[in-house]
Amino acid sequence: MPYRHLAAHYDGLMEEFGYERYAEYLLSLIGERRRVLDLACGTGRLAEILAGHGCDVVAVDASPEMLSVAMGREIPGVQFIRQDMAELDLFGTVEAAFCTLDALNYLKTPEKLRETFRRVRLFTEPGGVFIFDMLTPKALKARDGEAFMSDSKDAYCVWRCRFEEPFCRQEVTLFTKRRGNLWERRREIHTERAFPLEDVEAALLGAGFAAVTQYGLLTYDAPSEGADRVVFIAAAPEG
Repeated sequence: MPYRHLAAHYDGLMEEFGYERYAEYLLSLIGERRRVLDLACGTGRLAEILAGHGCDVVAVDASPEMLSVAMGREIPGVQFIRQDMAELDLFGTVEAAFCTLDALNYLKTPEKLRETFRRVRLFTEPGGVFIFDMLTPKALKARDGEAFMSDSKDAYCVWRCRFEEPFCRQEVTLFTKRRGNLWERRREIHTERAFPLEDVEAALLGAGFAAVTQYGLLTYDAPSEGADRVVFIAAAPEG
């Protein structure tokens, strides 16, 4: 199960990501909307920042381990729910929805992607927006045979990648520090799917969104040719 072992060390390993900058970017895109969904919220870092900016956040994730870390933050203004993305079922609607850090690439089939979009649209109010980023097929194919690492004061993580169309299989080896000079080794598999960008846009329109815009990551411009990551902004039709 992805993030079973990584969850407890995820924040330390992602320390240099820049959540504040990403949150500012999202806030600039949603305008005055403040009832939001953080889909695949992970450890709740982004939800915490958004709540600090006055947002009422529903934060959803399928990983009990990641949610355990998130709920330990005890963040006012955030409601955490354990759900699979393709089975999203909220108590009410939101004005904006986010899904960050290529979480949608973890969906295994086009059917799961379409169902996730359909359910997000169902819970997005008229005039609302759905904003997410995805790794492009080019980026995932380029990882074939690559290995990369990240570390923190008490963990060391190595990712080894193999691409077999349309999936990038990533073997994650996590070394965590124990007493003295002892380290514990654990392993988990992460699999991401390469979705053609035109198929993603078609799925959004098929789910009932009225318009789709693509940006480069953290920009307000169209993605460059051969971009590794693309931001999609899908607008729900006005009432």
